[in-house]
Amino acid sequence: RTAALRVAASKPARGTRRAAARATPPPRASSSSDDEKDSSSESSDSRSSIPWTDRVNSRRFVLGGAVSAAMTLVMTGAPSPAAAKDGKNGVYWISPKDGATVPSKFPVKMGVKGYELAPASEGLQEGTGHHHIVVDGGVVPKGDAIPFDATHVHFGKAQKEGELELSPGQHTLTLQFANAKHESFGKKFASTITVNVQP
Repeated sequence: RTAALRVAASKPARGTRRAAARATPPPRASSSSDDEKDSSSESSDSRSSIPWTDRVNSRRFVLGGAVSAAMTLVMTGAPSPAAAKDGKNGVYWISPKDGATVPSKFPVKMGVKGYELAPASEGLQEGTGHHHIVVDGGVVPKGDAIPFDATHVHFGKAQKEGELELSPGQHTLTLQFANAKHESFGKKFASTITVNVQP
């Protein structure tokens, strides 16, 4: 019974000290477990003191900034038409069509994808060039200068159409794109068709 009385008597004393500590907390050395609890409590209080809408807006701002930076990188790093490698660049025949039968003198119409037509007189410009038609000669290797002769027809004024006159029989026509110095862009910018010229 004596031990029980001592324990019962000690409890109010500890409660009194705790109440006093809450009222006017004196400086004291705390244990590591107390420090962790206090730190966790302060961190929780600091987070809870920030309005929920402000925290959401802050996250949106950070995310929006990251997306904006990525878009800027993509836009500024996008290749020019001359550097595009998406397989869409090239030339094509509008007329005549492959295998067509044509008179000795017939019109031609040509197109280009990805690049722009520019007169040779304007000099070298990235992503530009002009058409040539190679008669019975095939593709001009990339970088080679296209000759000026009867079988290499130049459209150096950036024409999209013109007229050819050929002897009767079957002929191949290769549409070849080149730069202002008439240097071929090679196979990727070439298209070959066959025509049958009437007597």
